[in-house]
Amino acid sequence: MEIRGGGDLLGAQQSGHIAAVGFDLYTELLEEAIRELEGKPPVYEESTREPEIKAPFSSFLSEDYVPDVHQRLSLYRRFSAATQEAELDEMEEELRDRFGPLPVEAQNLIWLVRIKQVLKKIGVDSLTVGPERISLVPGPNSRLDPSRAIALISSRPDKYLLTPDSKFVTKVTTPSIKDLYFTLDQLLKELLPRAQLDNR
Repeated sequence: MEIRGGGDLLGAQQSGHIAAVGFDLYTELLEEAIRELEGKPPVYEESTREPEIKAPFSSFLSEDYVPDVHQRLSLYRRFSAATQEAELDEMEEELRDRFGPLPVEAQNLIWLVRIKQVLKKIGVDSLTVGPERISLVPGPNSRLDPSRAIALISSRPDKYLLTPDSKFVTKVTTPSIKDLYFTLDQLLKELLPRAQLDNR
């Protein structure tokens, strides 16, 4: 690679680092370091991945509730495209107006999409819900603070743990998907840097 005018920034002294991590990642790391030296807050990009959620809650629009298959597909697309909680509030109100009170499965679907929105914004790739625990797998752009996670595990090893495959696990019971949402909300208050709590 030859770039004129790069000086030591992209010169022989740095070529080993570039080869090790790749040019794109290297420039991202370099930009982050420069922002830190200038005293600017880090820039977090929302993940483009769809978080994977494994949870024992039925979440769907039934044929009894929305009989027309094309309407159901259209609603699923809109749920999938929603990025703000306000959009979900509007869709919930629309469902009530068009089809009546929401059955449990439809309510669960809305909570599921809310959870996906949160996980995507903070860069978590997957969430698994078991009978007495939940586990999170951070993605490459995760905004979770490793030092806060380690502090939690150290202070409460009976409740929190980190598995060898980098899953953060908390021992908790979530009887409903709504409970799961608020449990996650409390957990993220512990795991996100305080400066970012309002920007989730």
